Amino acid sequence: MNSFWSLTGFEYKKILCRKSTWIVFFLAIIATVISVSGTLLGNSYIDGEIYESNYEGMTKDRSYARSLSGQAIDHKLIVKAVDAYSKIPGSDSYHDTTEYQTFARPYSAIYAIVRTVYNTESKRFNMEDFQKLSEEQVEQFYALRRNKQVQLVEATSMSDKAKEKVLVLDAKIMTPLIFSYTDGYTRFFVTVYTLGLVAAFAMAVCIAPIFSGEYAAGTDQLILTSRHGKNKLIAAKLFTGFSLAALICAVLTAVDYILSLSLFGSDGADAPLQLYSPLSPYPLTMGKTALILAVCTLFACLMTAAITMLLSAKFKSPFGVIILVGLLLIMPMFVSISERNIVLYNLFQLLPTNMMPYWTVTNGILYELLGLVIKPYVFMPIFAIVISMLLAPLAYRSFKKHQIG
Repeated sequence: MNSFWSLTGFEYKKILCRKSTWIVFFLAIIATVISVSGTLLGNSYIDGEIYESNYEGMTKDRSYARSLSGQAIDHKLIVKAVDAYSKIPGSDSYHDTTEYQTFARPYSAIYAIVRTVYNTESKRFNMEDFQKLSEEQVEQFYALRRNKQVQLVEATSMSDKAKEKVLVLDAKIMTPLIFSYTDGYTRFFVTVYTLGLVAAFAMAVCIAPIFSGEYAAGTDQLILTSRHGKNKLIAAKLFTGFSLAALICAVLTAVDYILSLSLFGSDGADAPLQLYSPLSPYPLTMGKTALILAVCTLFACLMTAAITMLLSAKFKSPFGVIILVGLLLIMPMFVSISERNIVLYNLFQLLPTNMMPYWTVTNGILYELLGLVIKPYVFMPIFAIVISMLLAPLAYRSFKKHQIG
């Protein structure tokens, strides 16, 4: 066992001694910081003149939202928001009006939640529609949300069992929703996709040479004829690859999470997810959702590490490995699969890139396997573990059986 850890330490030293490792990690940290804080840069303008900086706007909206925190999103609060928006005169740029800034802006978070529920495929619910919202319509807010949820579920090609499970989950959501300021968490939800891709690519650059680098340097001959070449050393390489991938992902996730909550506010961990995604069927809090996204991103990176090491064991050059892994991460962003073909759609979501975004991890389309109905954020990590466990032995054997010459 001591020799295994010594070999692992040696593998880490080889990786950490490369300038490329530190350069790519530094760039990954910078990309994560910019991703989180980018929206706070710049200014907003009214009539061509600076009205406020984006940071000042964020702090103002945060103050307004915090003043509403703890209130139920019920008939009374929605009517207050409607009355406030009713003071805005007709304008194509109503955000620029004094009436919006003075009366309506404090309720903008409520308007964003209500608008999502009242939107239809045939007509987008806009500010003018909100101004005309009757008290009868307000009373039907949660009934409308439930009816819309039923329609969305019934429109899918899931089995009756899966549809029933989604609607049962949705029924567990406590209403009326209790409002809370949640922008720190919602910022993390938005940026976790970027950090996941950055982490996966950074990891690929660092571990692509783990096997192929030995071929390129000609040291594979020494390794495979050494005392530990065909067992412990290969196992140490695999452990190094997986552990380094987990470490890179964990560090970038921590930076993203801490920075998001530090800049935007740490409120809302116990707030319902529906404040961010009103039609989500999952009875989750913002804090639990953040943890789920972090876990799915971690396992997506581990699966990417398994693929990277298998390619590394088969390719003579690490550059080819990096290119292929880069394509694997980038190409799915340009492909769209219809939900009507539910089998192909669900398979497509199991690519590493698609296991990171909020909208796929918390998708209302469930996985069905051997009579089981499984939520995406449960199935995805399990799938990543299984694939990684299958690919690791293949990488092991590929390098072990490599012909020296």
